Amino acid sequence: MREFPEPTPPSEVAAEQSLRVMDALMDLAVHPARTFVYSWNWKSALLSVCLRAPIFFVATLRRGLEAMSVAVVVEAIYSAAISGCYGAFVQKLRNARPAWVAGILIVIVMPAIVFWLDYLLHLATAMPNLKGGMVAAGILSLLSSLFNWFLMSRSSLLVGKEGHPLANDLKRMPRLVVDFLAWVPRHCYRFFRSWQVEQQA
Repeated sequence: MREFPEPTPPSEVAAEQSLRVMDALMDLAVHPARTFVYSWNWKSALLSVCLRAPIFFVATLRRGLEAMSVAVVVEAIYSAAISGCYGAFVQKLRNARPAWVAGILIVIVMPAIVFWLDYLLHLATAMPNLKGGMVAAGILSLLSSLFNWFLMSRSSLLVGKEGHPLANDLKRMPRLVVDFLAWVPRHCYRFFRSWQVEQQA
């Protein structure tokens, strides 16, 4: 049993990198079940619940057991459902071009939609200390979106035929975290340059 995934064949890499954002979005619109149902990303769902549910546990800790339980259960169910769909979306667009458009969709647009729906859900359940919980969740959402994109572009946390056992992904995680911390400033600069080139074209 191999410990780490094999490198993706050059032909498959070229095919992935030739995917345009518009083509990916058209495929999502025409065949939504193919991505959001059959490729629902259970790894993203699991990690999201582990990260987000404790935030709402702490935010409602002083408001009583009932309020705390409702907030945590609601967040866990919502996070599992929506994060699996979001993970499938990131997996679909992880290598799409132009990269700056894919980045805006992955890091800003989709997280904003997910965050707004999350807010409405907790507002409807009358969650106490809603502002504190949502501020923390918003910050985590932004960072985790960027981190998810980074991981999936490096063949980690993928599901389906492109995926590998979760244990293998977790073994690679410490190294990927270090690489991510070095990647952020470098990629932000490349992202800005790519955006400038697109605007001048």
